[in-house]
Amino acid sequence: MATISVRPIILRLLLLLIALAGFGVLSWLVARSAIGDAVMRAVERTPNLPPENKLQWADLAVGLAERDPLSHLGRGGVYLSAATEEQNEQFLVTALEELRQTVKMNPEDYRAWLVLGRALDRGGFQDEARQALESSVKLAPSHFEPRWALGNHLLRKGERDAAFAHFRQALAGRQSALPLVFDYAWDSFNGDGRAIASALALSGEARSQMIALLVGRNRFNDAMSIWRETSDHSAAEAQQVSLALYYAGQMAAAYEVWNSVQMPDRPMPDAGSLLANGGFEKPLVIDAKAPFLTWRIGPMGGVKVSLDRKAPQEGTQSLRIGFEIRENIPQTFFAQTVSVKPSTTYELSYAVKTEELNGWSMLTLEAIDAADAGRLRATNAPLPNKTTEWKEEVVKFTTSAKTDAVTIRFQRQPCPDPPCLLTGRVLFDAFKLTEVAK
Repeated sequence: MATISVRPIILRLLLLLIALAGFGVLSWLVARSAIGDAVMRAVERTPNLPPENKLQWADLAVGLAERDPLSHLGRGGVYLSAATEEQNEQFLVTALEELRQTVKMNPEDYRAWLVLGRALDRGGFQDEARQALESSVKLAPSHFEPRWALGNHLLRKGERDAAFAHFRQALAGRQSALPLVFDYAWDSFNGDGRAIASALALSGEARSQMIALLVGRNRFNDAMSIWRETSDHSAAEAQQVSLALYYAGQMAAAYEVWNSVQMPDRPMPDAGSLLANGGFEKPLVIDAKAPFLTWRIGPMGGVKVSLDRKAPQEGTQSLRIGFEIRENIPQTFFAQTVSVKPSTTYELSYAVKTEELNGWSMLTLEAIDAADAGRLRATNAPLPNKTTEWKEEVVKFTTSAKTDAVTIRFQRQPCPDPPCLLTGRVLFDAFKLTEVAK
């Protein structure tokens, strides 16, 4: 009778058990790694977690995923933050150990070199910090953070030119950081606008933003000199720089910039007037940003602005402003700024009518020096509290020796005591501003 050997079956069972055991170990290792990674991500995404809890959870994450470089990177970052916040040098030692372990495990991760460089910088290991940050830049040359970190490191070491070379490249990927880089440049070059422009070497909208920042620091001559060096500015760039100059009271420069580029639908003065759209025949833009030759009308509570075609003084429509106001605040309902000559006499004419106007404060139409109302303020009597027909008004004024632009505006003064009721309607038409011949 033939016999069957059981050895192959036993061998197969043994191999199966070994495979199952190996698979179980592998599954457990994978599970531990996944849990550790989840713990570390939870720590990183919970900024309000108390520092001691962050450290405990970071320790747990690495304990669960000892072979995961991201867990070591996360723990190193947590300990580095704790070292900075609590001025605990032992935490920094732990951070450096973790981060050095991270770059050994994964030398191709620019983030590991970046955090290690920052930690070494924090610990005073300047040469090693520079090498780590340079490694991060080599691995991610187009990323903002490595360039930014290396630039800061070099700037602190006094290597200004090398630092700004990295800042320039960092800005190429994140233009929103320009104000901060500009602050660094301002301090590094002692407010020299020309030197700042050379160091940053910007173009396009970034260059215009830098010019606007110079205007904000009262470096008007530098700003205009840099603007005039190129002629290929866009309408958006001219708008940005001209508004900065406008709000800084540099009206002549603002008008030069605003007028120096081709703009779509650029407003033009009416025939025989310095004002644009004085008869309100063209559409109005609420909250318009143009600094000149545009009726600027902002959104206001209790105020309704519209174009009225019922019975204009001339043309096909007039400006109608309806009031239902109870707040006691000063308000400008519309305004337009135009370029004028200094020491020159002008005549402002317009038509106005009221409908059931009732207010406890004064409504006035006035012409002021756009940069300094103390140099020029010309106005007629306040509007009466009643209904009136169309009436033509004229205001004559002479600009000061420093006046470059005037603003025509309709506004309301606050009442001596609250509340400050204002109801009814006012209509305007036929605005003209002309120079009076000598």
